[in-house]
Order: sequence, then C-alpha cells, then structure tokens
Amino acid sequence: MSVEGIFRKNGNIRRLKDLSETIDRNPSSVNLSEDNPVQVAALMKRFLRDLPDPLLTFKLHKLFITSQSNYLFYIIFEIFLLLHNH
Repeated sequence: MSVEGIFRKNGNIRRLKDLSETIDRNPSSVNLSEDNPVQVAALMKRFLRDLPDPLLTFKLHKLFITSQSNYLFYIIFEIFLLLHNH
C-alpha cells in the first residue's frame, strides 16, 4: 500500500480522540485495520508526541547527528543503542 503525504495530514480529530481513549482503556479492543492509513499515522504521531521522553534522547542527539555523516559513527551508534537497551 502506498499513501502519499500520510504524516502531513491530521486525520479525523474526533476519531483520534476516541481511538486514544479506547486504547488507554482496553488496547486489545481496537482494530486499526478498520481505519484509513492517515488516521493510523495521526494516532502514531500523537503517541510519539505524548511520550514523556523522546525516543532519541537529548544525550544521544549529537551522536545521532554525527552518525548520519559518518558510517563508522553510525555503526558505533547502533552498537551503543543495542548495549543501552539491554
């Protein structure tokens, strides 16, 4: 499946609120296959935005930026993440 601009669109705000509340109450009762891709992407954006800490911590930000311009740093970054998560 291919949907252009999936993360640029907001989805239905009311449906997003309903989905979020339902997931908070009973995650197994939600079937996201019934929603369109834009709505699912909006839900994912909300989830990531509402995280208490970013996925890429500020502590790792400089290493991440450096890794994008140098393959060796990319490998070191990946190893660090693997070690950090265990």
